[in-house]
Amino acid sequence: MREFFWLPILESFKARSKTELRYLTFAGPKGYDIDFFVANKIFALDNVRVWERNKDAADALTQKFGLSFQVKVGEAFDLSKSQQERSHFPHSVINLDFTSGAFSIPSARHIPPKLELIGNVISAQREHAESFLLLVAVAAAPDVDSTFGKAFVQKMAFDVATRFGHTEPLFNLTRSPEKTYAKVLAALLPCALIRLGGEYCYDTQCAGKALYSPDNSKQTVMLCLAFELSYDHPPLSETSLQTSTRLERIIVGRQEKSLAMSILDINGELKKTKGKSRAR
Repeated sequence: MREFFWLPILESFKARSKTELRYLTFAGPKGYDIDFFVANKIFALDNVRVWERNKDAADALTQKFGLSFQVKVGEAFDLSKSQQERSHFPHSVINLDFTSGAFSIPSARHIPPKLELIGNVISAQREHAESFLLLVAVAAAPDVDSTFGKAFVQKMAFDVATRFGHTEPLFNLTRSPEKTYAKVLAALLPCALIRLGGEYCYDTQCAGKALYSPDNSKQTVMLCLAFELSYDHPPLSETSLQTSTRLERIIVGRQEKSLAMSILDINGELKKTKGKSRAR
């Protein structure tokens, strides 16, 4: 995933950036993404910050990268609301690599916690009017999301079918969700995040979608999404109603483009690479 999906998007973003990129990530105890991106000269180690829920994993990262390495221990949801953490914003690239489902909600809520977390991060970025790249990864097997969470998915599918005439996600949910759930989320989740970014005055473009099954497992599927968020800078002479009306047109256009976007099959790319290696 890092090589075939994240890296080309990051290289393109870096080529258009005028300053060094600053990176916020959930790295895990090994920090594989940090190793990979630093080795490919996307980020300097001094510009990397980690949110880590496990103290042992945080200690392992400090031992690996040095005592001055920036790692903050805590739940990501809490850190996304922390005023203390806001002093470390803005970031150029934010990688929210969740290991669970986007809609694995244990009880009824007005908004899924992961989407609320993303909204908190966008809000922190907006304080600096900073454009940035958002990477999101979630588990997308049909059994990872709860009954409460799937209610959001059903409503999104109905909304997309009604507003855009894009009926495939709704059809798949009613016929064969166990086979198509990852593709359903690949259609619906970008629409939700594009809308969320627009609510904070960000022109939010989906820059790519990818599916990956670790070790070709049929049970485990990861959906990975990339978004480029450009702050809109509403003019002070514009009313809030004028701003929302103008942004609504942008949001709908971005959602339509995301629905038409193809999904990169990472496992297929790996097979092609192995095939070329054998041919040599």
